[in-house]
Amino acid sequence: MRFFLLMVLCGFLGTGHTQVFDRVYDDSATLALAQPLQWVAVPKNSVDTPDVFAATETWDFQPYTPTTVLPTSDKQDVWARFALPITETPQTWFIRLPGQSIFRVSLFSQKSQGGWRIQSAGHAIAPADWTLRTRVPSFELLTHSDQVQTYYMRFEQRRAITDRPPMLLTPIEYVNGASRVGVVMGLMWGMFSVLAMLCLGAFAMARNQVFVWLGAVVMTLMFTQLVLIGYGSWRVWPHSAYLNQIMGWVSSALSMAAGAWFCTQATYAKSGHPFIHRLLLVVVVGSLLMAGLMLINQNLLPSPVRNLWMALATFALMGSLVWMSLRGQAWNRLLLLGAAPIGLATLARVAYNAGWVSNVEVAQVAGVLSAILGLLWIFLVLAWRSRAALFSNHRGAALTTYDPASGLMLPRIVERRLPQILTQAQRRGAECGVLLLRWLDQAPSHDAVADEKRGAALSRLGEILRRAVRDMDTVVRYDENHFMLLVEGPVNRNALSEVSTKLLADCIRAADKTGDPHAFHLHIAIWHGRPGRYTAQDVIDKLKARLHKMASGTKRLVQFVDAANEAASAPAEEDHQRREELLAKINAIEISHPALTSEQLQGPETQRP
Repeated sequence: MRFFLLMVLCGFLGTGHTQVFDRVYDDSATLALAQPLQWVAVPKNSVDTPDVFAATETWDFQPYTPTTVLPTSDKQDVWARFALPITETPQTWFIRLPGQSIFRVSLFSQKSQGGWRIQSAGHAIAPADWTLRTRVPSFELLTHSDQVQTYYMRFEQRRAITDRPPMLLTPIEYVNGASRVGVVMGLMWGMFSVLAMLCLGAFAMARNQVFVWLGAVVMTLMFTQLVLIGYGSWRVWPHSAYLNQIMGWVSSALSMAAGAWFCTQATYAKSGHPFIHRLLLVVVVGSLLMAGLMLINQNLLPSPVRNLWMALATFALMGSLVWMSLRGQAWNRLLLLGAAPIGLATLARVAYNAGWVSNVEVAQVAGVLSAILGLLWIFLVLAWRSRAALFSNHRGAALTTYDPASGLMLPRIVERRLPQILTQAQRRGAECGVLLLRWLDQAPSHDAVADEKRGAALSRLGEILRRAVRDMDTVVRYDENHFMLLVEGPVNRNALSEVSTKLLADCIRAADKTGDPHAFHLHIAIWHGRPGRYTAQDVIDKLKARLHKMASGTKRLVQFVDAANEAASAPAEEDHQRREELLAKINAIEISHPALTSEQLQGPETQRP
């Protein structure tokens, strides 16, 4: 009775698990094999040719079913065998190993003169040596009309193979699959190329370097995805197995470095989050170092170390965006939405490299789609952020927002924008900044020539002010000779000092070109700190009071609002040190322009100590 039940069970399992090749579709054409697909595990390098299996029948070959796991490892290989039947006319078939990244797989077929013909494919074999120029291991088979054709396959892999069984395809299905792959690659080339051109065009219109760095991310990601899906080894360097193996790591490291550098520029982490900025710089330097080491020698860094670095760099990049989204501007959340799918696809690829994911094609498709969609979203966000520079608004809306003489925003913008900045800074516990500038030695006159000259200088000054600040900040022409810069937080005093220094340097260069040393003479008052109980009007009053004191006998062109009259945002020693750093920068500007005297730089109202 037990024997009968065992026979029934074996018969049921035998019908449920087909011992043939896998198919692409349920209605795909099949070939009745003369000998079903079977496999056996042998010690590493113990069997060189199938003659050993033909000489004796003691080998325990097992059926290859859809649920079979081939136990390949560092200590053993797996051999598989099958036989094609006799057909009336010779037929061509193709073996394809779907979704697998094999170290090496070899197909042994009998020669007419005797011996074995060997075809090999995999990561350790250059694609130029394959019988077919494909991106996955594939082999061509041929039936005969006079004899059964027996084939052997040898699988070499460091870990067990858990993917789908090999496919036996007709030439039509094989060509159709290659066509679909070509369509996907063409789509990749097209989408990434369009994004790169859009980045260049946006930079040409907005003159914002963040579009250049986004273009670098687009190009490196495009190259990385093309290498990972096999296009690089298929077309770019078909005669070099070395490049085929290492360039996946090199391109991935360059993509990580470009992405980290883009985040340092797009998130304004340098002024708002110095620690995050330093962390991202470490990711940039570390990724470039790994790319260089991989180019020199692939064995300098073991595979686990490479996977660990890519995982840590991805987590550092994504964690930085999350932290800045929660602690900084809401602008960083929009960047996070675009970077998240790219980072998750990178982690999926790392998981596959570590052996945790068996289907590489899923990781490849996820990487391609997430890269395209994520980069497109980031570009649209940047374009929306820089829309004032990228696109021309309606004439009526522009006239109600911008001053036509200077190109800066009108004073009424301060009434709406400054309270918003102060409220947001107070809610987040961050520091913001406001700069009030007075344009000295310039006043309207009834002389047409002098008035025209002043208008040109005003337009040039407006351009200098717009370029000195970030695209997220607000520049306003407050009145006839006063200008205001609203710097959104979090921002530190060093960043505001750098803005002031850049303004003075650009004004000196512009004055050199015009030949008039008093054409762009400025006094700059800076308010910086947490708003606390101060309103927008309080801040403006403090800035005006500081400019009034500067006009009555100041010794410096740039001054912060007196710490005694505002909430302390830094210890006295630190405030003194920052003031000294600002003075050193201004002194460096004066030394670099010896043609300008102290009186020319400071104006007739002041005298240098």
